[in-house]
Amino acid sequence: MVNTARHIHGLNEAEFSMNNTIQIHGHKVRDLITKFFYRDSHLCYHILLHVDGGETVFFREFMDYAEYKKAFSDLQQARLNNIIINIPKKNLATNQYCCESGMIFGKV
Repeated sequence: MVNTARHIHGLNEAEFSMNNTIQIHGHKVRDLITKFFYRDSHLCYHILLHVDGGETVFFREFMDYAEYKKAFSDLQQARLNNIIINIPKKNLATNQYCCESGMIFGKV
């Protein structure tokens, strides 16, 4: 019997790579935050994770409500079931809400 882990991540499958992510265990997420804003007359959504230690980590940006809602629901389940959440390092490097991965979580 093979033991598998389900991962939630901020990139689609084709872009995802373990070398380019940090991992957050679902139980370390204290709150999920949504930032709503307009960009060129389109409603957009940012999902932010408030984690242990008081840090806020950018997860992903969405322009489609259905995609946002699905990801938000998956993240809620990850919190409840302690599923690993993978955050792309490029999100950490390019978003104002983030810090360097080592400063947020250390070793995971």
